[in-house]
Amino acid sequence: MSKFGKMGGGGKLNGFTLVELLVVIAIIGILIGLLLPAVQAAREAARRMQCTNHLKQVGLALQNYHDAYNALPTMSQFSAFGWDNYAPLSVTIPLLPFMEEAPRYDRIMDLDKKTHKGEIDLWGGGFFGSDVYQNPITTIICPSEPNGMQPSVHASNARVNVMYSLGDGTSKLDAPYNHPNYINVSTKKCHTRGLFHQEHWKTYAACTDGTSNTVAVSESASAPEGYWSSAVKGGSATVSSFYTGDLDCHPDVCMNNARKADDPTQLVATCDTWRGNFFQDGRGWNGFHTVLPPNAPSCLASSNGQWGAIYPPNSYHSGGVNCAMADGSVRFVSETIDCGNLSATSTQCTGKSPYGVWGAMGTPAGGETETM
Repeated sequence: MSKFGKMGGGGKLNGFTLVELLVVIAIIGILIGLLLPAVQAAREAARRMQCTNHLKQVGLALQNYHDAYNALPTMSQFSAFGWDNYAPLSVTIPLLPFMEEAPRYDRIMDLDKKTHKGEIDLWGGGFFGSDVYQNPITTIICPSEPNGMQPSVHASNARVNVMYSLGDGTSKLDAPYNHPNYINVSTKKCHTRGLFHQEHWKTYAACTDGTSNTVAVSESASAPEGYWSSAVKGGSATVSSFYTGDLDCHPDVCMNNARKADDPTQLVATCDTWRGNFFQDGRGWNGFHTVLPPNAPSCLASSNGQWGAIYPPNSYHSGGVNCAMADGSVRFVSETIDCGNLSATSTQCTGKSPYGVWGAMGTPAGGETETM
């Protein structure tokens, strides 16, 4: 008996030849190659379902908040102590007690009060840098976001993938109209058609188009380096020609000029914003507009000094984003959704949106219902 195997009748070892082993290995490799995409697809489907559940929880938190206070929270509320040391807290903050985060909410309110009084530095522990802002909140992170649970590069703050609807307006929305930066705006066009805006507290009664037809919340990815750039699907670009003043923006100019003509994978100029890097920040970049479709480029007129901007939602899902409607239901909105007339430059305070089905979804009282 050979120690390597039993001798056959012809005096040869019963074993595998090198060729046979190579064939078996090749077959196994092919099977792994065929199975891997299916496994990855199954994992992404599970992540997307979990992301949907998170948005559902936020939608329910909004409804519970509305039941308690007879209104929705504002996009951000500025300090009664004046413009110095203000910290415009996001919609997420008042929702924390309705997402089992009441102790965090209490600590943030204490910090906010001390910050406004000048007892704590705004850019230190008052608004950035405190562990109350650094510890992630699972509910507002989409599992498909590869950077979601990683701290941002800004004071290690926790990220956020949950954004709130600013409707079909097109402005940076860093401040309400009584902010000093708006004093020289000659035409006060209406950019408050979404459910959320600075110092606006709307109710579900405002959804005359129906709560099932009005988008409230969407997901948006954050940039790994802290600013929006080509590193995130869609990307964000500075396009000066996109803005013509008096809050008039040109969505078609953004869509057609945000990327280089000779290399569409590259932006003309990356845009310096903090989108998705601070869950506590209530300024416009933690909201989204229903003008350009999901996963389209975002545009800002300039890094500072001008207030023209447009922020579509985006995600790491294939083909679109998850959105929570005002009635708490969650839908997947395709990046091919009808966006109507992108050459329209301004929205009116009443009436239908010029931006098609997507614009209709962002206007609670536009007098139209969307048909996806």
